[in-house]
Amino acid sequence: MNFKRFLRTLVMLLWIGSLLMGLTACKLPASKGPQSASETNDGFPVPGETSSGIDISTFATQTAQANPPIVIDTSIPTEIPPASPYPLATNVPGAPEPTAAPITYVTATPGGPPSSYTLEQGEYPFCIARRFDVNAAELLTLNGLTANSFFYAGQVLKIPQTGNPFDGTRSLKEHPTYYKIQAGDTLNSIACSFGDVSPDMIALQNGLTSTALPVGEVLIIP
Repeated sequence: MNFKRFLRTLVMLLWIGSLLMGLTACKLPASKGPQSASETNDGFPVPGETSSGIDISTFATQTAQANPPIVIDTSIPTEIPPASPYPLATNVPGAPEPTAAPITYVTATPGGPPSSYTLEQGEYPFCIARRFDVNAAELLTLNGLTANSFFYAGQVLKIPQTGNPFDGTRSLKEHPTYYKIQAGDTLNSIACSFGDVSPDMIALQNGLTSTALPVGEVLIIP
């Protein structure tokens, strides 16, 4: 019995001793941490291979996979095409701004007034006196009219030949200018609205070959 008890005690002591030796082997010195890089003589870490056994090239491979390479579309030309040999005038530095061609206004042919004139639609005696620059009172007296007399299209007026001018302002509107055609307008009525302008001169200025006036179009009044 004593021998068996001795053997049991010996085995237990051996087991406890081996356990203590294992625990001692697992402990690290408290004064040192895990070495991740070698150190210089001054104590600063130097880049290098870590002691963890992880290859740095692994990180490079993963970074390349996370950032795919940039693909350049070769179908898009990278060269700037040459400029056109005939650029627009507005694209040339210092080029003058395009302007409309100057208008040449027609003028009445010098000469005295006609001996007679037939009124057209939209015309009246004072309009004719302004147009031909004759004295309005003489025109009325010559035709047996007064300021309150009736007149009509087709009426023939005698025009004074005394050379006395119109006794008042001939021009009722400033011109040369532009005029937008309104409904009911005729060349004669437009001319009378300006006073000293002839319908023939308006037609000549605008190259009209017809008395039809499309509403909304613009005429040049000389």
